Amino acid sequence: MDCGSRFHAQDHAACRPPYRLQHQHHGRHIDRPDRAQPAAKGRGLETVISLSDVSYRYPGNDQAWDLERITLTIEDSEFVLVCGASGSGKSTLAYLLNGLIPHFFGGILQGDVRVDGLDTREMSVARLLPHVGMVLQNTDAHLFSSTVENEIAFGLESLGIAQAEIRTRIRRITEMLGIEDLLDRPPLALSGGERRLVAIGSVLCLNPSHLVLDEPFAHLDWEGIRRVRHVLAGLHQMGKSVVVIEHRISGLLRLASRCLIVEKGKIISDTPSLGGSALLREIHLIPNYPENPKRDLQCNTESISLQDLSHEREGRKILEDVSFRIRRGEAVAIVGRNGSGKTTLIRHFNGLRRPSRGSVSVMGSPLQGRGPLEMASLVGISFQNPNDQFFKTSVREELATGVKVSGKGQHEVWEICDLFQLHGIVDRSPYRLSEGEKRRVAIATIAAMNSEILVIDEPTVGQDGRFLEALAALVAALRDRGHTVVIVTHDLDFALAVSDRWIVLHEGRKVADGNPEKLIRNETLIALGAMEPHPEKEPFVVKP
Repeated sequence: MDCGSRFHAQDHAACRPPYRLQHQHHGRHIDRPDRAQPAAKGRGLETVISLSDVSYRYPGNDQAWDLERITLTIEDSEFVLVCGASGSGKSTLAYLLNGLIPHFFGGILQGDVRVDGLDTREMSVARLLPHVGMVLQNTDAHLFSSTVENEIAFGLESLGIAQAEIRTRIRRITEMLGIEDLLDRPPLALSGGERRLVAIGSVLCLNPSHLVLDEPFAHLDWEGIRRVRHVLAGLHQMGKSVVVIEHRISGLLRLASRCLIVEKGKIISDTPSLGGSALLREIHLIPNYPENPKRDLQCNTESISLQDLSHEREGRKILEDVSFRIRRGEAVAIVGRNGSGKTTLIRHFNGLRRPSRGSVSVMGSPLQGRGPLEMASLVGISFQNPNDQFFKTSVREELATGVKVSGKGQHEVWEICDLFQLHGIVDRSPYRLSEGEKRRVAIATIAAMNSEILVIDEPTVGQDGRFLEALAALVAALRDRGHTVVIVTHDLDFALAVSDRWIVLHEGRKVADGNPEKLIRNETLIALGAMEPHPEKEPFVVKP
């Protein structure tokens, strides 16, 4: 769940030496063998974060605890990976560590939470800032300044850092994250992945003692993930403590020294990271996708047709001369680096964006002159930020609105709840859900409209393996029924599992269009930077 507010200074802080977590609970437990000593040497380990018999309930929740009886210690110089299903309580646990609970969210908090020996009840979020830096799951909650440079400088200025030091830190961190060319850009004009890197950079520049990152890989392309992973590894080696909540865990299992699994508000497992992968797959946190057989589409009816489409904004070319056709019943993934124009492209499919040049046709006809209801029956788009899509006070009402557009009966709401695993949250406000739950509701609402064309922007962000398997099955069922499905994603494993074809964008241009298995190994695309290089051929190096 995100704070729903434009926090900045309170969220900007990073890390110090990693810690050890221990817990007591009444659920499953896997004993941990002794793990390697942390990177920092020459001093004994000390407890830097401790939770003692902590339970928490959000305001308005008079039922079960959102977190229940957690006892946990984190020691100096640990790297801890926190996993769990969407809505299991991972983000809520993180909010305890920097004081957002109780100071922002309110609610009922029992037990004792201490950071560097400080009682978080008695310390404001601002006073905890030098101790714990947190990157929120909702990137937009971080961003409010006019330029990236001002955004990153804001927290440093609030701490009274000298201007020369501010410039030095900004240069160093932005070069490490590869965003030095974005300093003059407005943050809200960037792609989702670029915004993510700006939010991470804002926290890293503050150099706090401990760093907590909630889904840091969300919306990032392969290079962004490598850069962030490399930076986190470096901070850990320097003796910083790092806690990461993440669903895309493949790049973290070897880096982390511990793996916690959270389920229904309790820590059910605490293992060495390498020893946790079997359990992660057993409880469906890592997806098992079925084989995606190659299909021979017989239908030649065009669902979407673009001809020489270009789009400019504030004098910048976002898309240039993009042409392609998508057939009815096809599942197409649009892939490419952060900032390549993917989200801008799909917003042309239903008229949310208008081309500067070129044309867009849907189901054989231009978009001009079509009303909102007609467009909704033709093209349903699930946005990258689910908050942009909600306007009702409960999940049930959101789903009912989608069903109403389709003309079907209200019994469809319950079928959608079954399909998207929403029964437990159907009467809650969509704004008060975890980011993963929000995304499920957003996709479910669009699916309920039963549009001819379903377009989903970054559907895998914040999702556990069980839902990704269900979503892959839904895509297969929709295309078998003749619906067209277009997916924008950086999760190439998911894209391979669900799509017939990939369209690759790079710097606003279409650079490839074809078979996914061939494109992912295409040496020309790899050399261009549009596809991830083979690790053994192209080791990643961060600028000094």
